[in-house]
Amino acid sequence: MSAPLNVVITGASSGLGEALAHTYAGRGARVALFARRRERLEEVAAVCRARGASDVRVVVGDTTDAARVTAVVTELAAAWGRIDRAFLNAGGSGDQFKSKREEHFLQCCAGDDLTAANFAAASAEWIVRVNYLGVVYWMEPLLRLMRGQRSGTIAVTGSLAADGNLPRSGPYTASKMALRALLDGLRHDARKLGVRLSLIECGWFISELTDVKANAPFVMTAEQAARRAIRGVEAGKRVIRFPFRMSFLSRLGTFVPRPWRDWFWDRLLPPLGSG
Repeated sequence: MSAPLNVVITGASSGLGEALAHTYAGRGARVALFARRRERLEEVAAVCRARGASDVRVVVGDTTDAARVTAVVTELAAAWGRIDRAFLNAGGSGDQFKSKREEHFLQCCAGDDLTAANFAAASAEWIVRVNYLGVVYWMEPLLRLMRGQRSGTIAVTGSLAADGNLPRSGPYTASKMALRALLDGLRHDARKLGVRLSLIECGWFISELTDVKANAPFVMTAEQAARRAIRGVEAGKRVIRFPFRMSFLSRLGTFVPRPWRDWFWDRLLPPLGSG
């Protein structure tokens, strides 16, 4: 009988991270749940134990705290001996941060602060810190550990928005484009050192952090998204994109001449005010 996988998941208190944890728990894995909300993490942990996880660890922290992240990787490696899978899933968009009423975000954001109407550098910085640097801070200690193991997979949650076809999402799209470029630049050397890097570029799915409705086009549940992500990661895929139709249309859009795309959005989107 093979040993259970040791899996760490960031952003594990809700949405895709929670669904990933539930799925791996059902396979008997050891799971470490990382997020900021202890109460919510404890609820996810209880479900994981009920589903048969070999071990469940609740780890409270912020992905933008590099020292905390490094300490967590060290602690988990000491407790388990190794980390087999790391899902760097924490992140979000400006609207999500505002819906969660982040104190810092509210101090620097007002209205359409991520568009040209009222662009605020502080808002863009916050999104890049969470979506991009929140991954970078994990990559250093995880790569160090997995190089020593000569094995392991780091899976990063990106977005189909990285194709560049989503207007009024500049900072969010930029952060997801940066993740794609980061993994593309590291993947080949990492593979030669025994470490797999997987990029999960997903479309819309329902969670507490989104306003996506169940009847929206191409929408998935978090559970469906988790199954697709895990299937791709365990198959060793470098890039995992879903849902298929949304991914196909997004890719197709990159071949449309930019003047045509601009013409389309100019006519579809109403004008924004400025302040």
